[in-house]
Amino acid sequence: MKKQKTAVRITVGVSVPAALFLCVFLFLKFKSPPCFFYGATGLYCIGCGAGRALDSLFHLKILDALQYNLLFTLSLPYAALLLIKWYFSIILGKEIMKPIKISDKGAIIYAVILGAFFILRNIPYPPFNYLSPDVFL
Repeated sequence: MKKQKTAVRITVGVSVPAALFLCVFLFLKFKSPPCFFYGATGLYCIGCGAGRALDSLFHLKILDALQYNLLFTLSLPYAALLLIKWYFSIILGKEIMKPIKISDKGAIIYAVILGAFFILRNIPYPPFNYLSPDVFL
């Protein structure tokens, strides 16, 4: 059983950085695909502009990233922290950071924020149209 856990830790320790490197390489080379939801409905989903925001972050253009997708850009540090915590807990076999707890109330609040973001960014009048990714192109 110990050898199996070690094999999993080594596999995750090597494959996650390799996959991340490959994803970044492919993203920078080919850019992100168009949004299928926008193509089908003409509405901006909560992820529209996230690819351009990520590309802007790779080039250290933080204000551009915020303009393309405000919610994605603001949520990215928290998501990165969760992924880093998960990665190190697997490869080291123990928790090295304090547990990050998300309460039911916090999850509901974030779901409401996502819904409000979806609705507000599709209102074509100021100030709501500033939430759409195409205003600043």
